[in-house]
Parts: sequence; structure tokens; C-alpha cells
Amino acid sequence: MNSLFPYFDKVEHLRSADSRFACLVDTFGYLERTTGEPLFECLVRNILSQQIATSVAERTLGKLLAKVGSLTPEAIGALSEEDLRQVGLPLRKARWIVSAAERFAAGEFQTEELERLDDEALLRRLQSLDGVGLWSAEMLMAGSLGRENILSWGDLGIRRAISTLYGEKRLTPKRFERYRKLFAPYGSIASLYLWAYSNSLPKRQTEITIRPLGFGRLKDKSVEYNFYPSSHGELLVASTVKGVCRVAFADDHDEALDELRAEMRGAILEQRSAPSHRDILKVIEGRGPKSLTLYLEGTPFERKVWRELLKVPYGMVVSYASIAAATGFTKAFRSVGNAVSANPIAIAIPCHRIIHADGTIGDYNAGTEKKHALIRKEIAPKR
Repeated sequence: MNSLFPYFDKVEHLRSADSRFACLVDTFGYLERTTGEPLFECLVRNILSQQIATSVAERTLGKLLAKVGSLTPEAIGALSEEDLRQVGLPLRKARWIVSAAERFAAGEFQTEELERLDDEALLRRLQSLDGVGLWSAEMLMAGSLGRENILSWGDLGIRRAISTLYGEKRLTPKRFERYRKLFAPYGSIASLYLWAYSNSLPKRQTEITIRPLGFGRLKDKSVEYNFYPSSHGELLVASTVKGVCRVAFADDHDEALDELRAEMRGAILEQRSAPSHRDILKVIEGRGPKSLTLYLEGTPFERKVWRELLKVPYGMVVSYASIAAATGFTKAFRSVGNAVSANPIAIAIPCHRIIHADGTIGDYNAGTEKKHALIRKEIAPKR
């Protein structure tokens, strides 16, 4: 069994094929994984883990290994369905595993023969096993059998990673084929990075819509604000009758309030919590609603830039030049920089993900140390 997948040149091929995938490689480096696990052992582990919590599957596996010593067709074949049920397997899975042991022992899945099959034929052969659907067969092919071009539509983690990384609001099977072609002939290797990225994402990401506030035209000029702790530091959150209008770091309360007064001229400030405050704080902590609309003061150009900021994938960084190009104002670097700095919603509108083209971090209203910390927190892989 190998501990490092031999694919360095293939990763570089993927890096050169797509700039966003290149960001994943830069973030996660060369990923280590075990390969060459015997097919039957991989199959048993796959069946054990289907539709149950990882912790439950691991406990059941531990009990099974204590009983048989090793996951081989011979060792499993010596057990009855009742023996397997006693270690925690439901009857259906016990039958699948016993049936697989019989077929492997009969020589139906010889490694040399399987290696001669193309991907489509191999997929059909594996799906002939009880309990092995399309996704399970693809995982066996990419893992145990080392097939290099498996990108599974049935894998929710991969779909989530692609949707976030490439801004796919509705990833259809037809759109998924675009990425299968993009990553070919190394879809399995791309999958490693997409899984790593998916595992680093917040449990829930909110789709944010930005609309103009027009504060000067509001009859009700009250602005409710309060200070809140967060995993990123203390925050000031303020809202108008339409909803949240400002989120700012508040290490210094007086300074944060002065900035709020300057931003919302003529506002009647009232220190108290509001339901909209709780919503934006949940968004910031990755537990927010599916969608949220923010009504913000700003010029049409500023709002256009802020909408582009929302498209920058979680855990990625892009340059000010990239944002300028996305807005259609390719040479307006300074205006784009000013609009990024004027962003009134810290973290949720991720201006911290914008850096200079030469890789330097750039300015940030809360200081470069805070910007560094936000970027590091997002890109730190969850092991």
C-alpha cells in the first residue's frame, strides 16, 4: 500500500489548465493519501459506511476486524450472515458482504483481469456486486483500482466544491460534464482537491443580494446598533428599517461608532439588538439562511464592485486587477481599490480576499494583521 499518490506532474497539468484549480493546489499543496488497498477490503469498508455516520461505521469496522483479523474473502467467507449481524451490520449489508466474499473467492474479480477492462466495462462489472451502485463503483475505481479519470456526479462533496469554487448557483448534470472535461484525464486527482476544499467550507453559505438603501429618502432615520463577540473578534453591527447596513470590527468602540456616524449622516443611533443583527452574525459564522438581501449606501459603481466581491470563492484570493476586469473597468484600479475599501459589510462581503497582483496583502480597514488572519482561517485545511 502506498502512502503518497504518484501524480506530481498530473497536478501541474491540472494547475495549468485552470486558474481556480491552481488556487486549490497552492492552498493544499501535494495531498497525501493511501492507495493500493485490496479491492475486497475497500468494498467491505464502502458497504459498512453507506448511509450511516462515520463514527458508527468505524465502531462496526473495529468489531468486525476483532472477529476476523483481516478483511479478506476467505476470512469473511468463514462467517455467516448472523455472525456479521452480531458485530452491528444490518441483515441487508451482511448479505451483500457474504455474497461479495463468495464471488471474490470464486475468482470473479481477479486484479489482472480487471486491469484490462476500460472504465465503462469496469464500472459495469463492479455494479454487478450486490450493494454497489454507481457512486460506490466510482469510489472503488478511483481508490483501490487507481483509475485516474473519475469525477463522480453522485458525490455531494465534489458537487459542493465545484458549485462554490466556480460560482455555480445550480449545478446540473449537463454543467457538471463541463468540469469532467476540464479535469480530464485526471478527474480522480482533481477529486482529491475538491474533497479537501469541500471539507474546508462552512457548513452553510448564504447567497447575498445587494440593493441600494437610499438612506436620505427614508422617513425613519433610526439606526439600531450593538457590539457582538464573534470568532473573528468583536464586531459592531448596525441596521436600518430595511436591514443590516454596516458590519465593522470594533476593537475600539468609540472609533467604530465615529465611523458609523460618518457613514450614516443624519442617523438617529439607538444601541440595541435587532433580529437582522442575529441573521448577519449567523452568516459570518457559516450558519446563516440560504439567502439574505442587504440594502446598502453606496454609488452604483461601489455596489457593482461589492457584488463582484461576493463572487470570490471562499478560501481563495484574487487581485484588485481581477475585480477591475470583472466590473468592466479594466484600468480603473484606483477606483476599484477605493470601492473595496468602502465596503460597509466586513467578512460577509469578503473584501479581505482581495490582494495585489504581486501577492502582497494590501490595505484593510481593520489592519493587515486582521486581513492575514481572515485569509489564513479560510484556507486552513480541516484535517
